[in-house]
Amino acid sequence: MFRFALSALLCLLAAQLSAQDCYDYYKRNCGRSINGRFPYTVNNSSVSSAFAPGESKCYYGELIQGKDYRITICSDSLYNGVVALLIRNDDGKILYDNSQDDFNVNIEFSCRKTNSVEYILTVPRRSDVDEKTKGCVGMLIEEMVTPQIGF
Repeated sequence: MFRFALSALLCLLAAQLSAQDCYDYYKRNCGRSINGRFPYTVNNSSVSSAFAPGESKCYYGELIQGKDYRITICSDSLYNGVVALLIRNDDGKILYDNSQDDFNVNIEFSCRKTNSVEYILTVPRRSDVDEKTKGCVGMLIEEMVTPQIGF
């Protein structure tokens, strides 16, 4: 648990420093749903950051039992819409890996058990781009209480 907390602190600090360049990118580019039968709200774990080609960054959050989640990843054209997302719990178990799902950047799921999670975003390497070039990546996380539908 201490290792997870220390890792979380280091990743959070690094992410916050680079996020300055792409502040609120997810708010402007990830297509938040406004209206609907089941309204989602923005989760505080939503983030934006600048990524160099081939770079990975980790972010932390909590998934709460009894809530539905929608995660949308958006990125600058530099990455051609391909961003890897890995969601891992604090025991190291992989809960989701979009590289096994054709790099899907729109996922929805219901949470059956509360978990502290690590979101790891990775952008592809680009041999045709200067390594100092950075592009923005946003991760919009929306949540709502799971609706009680049925008989």
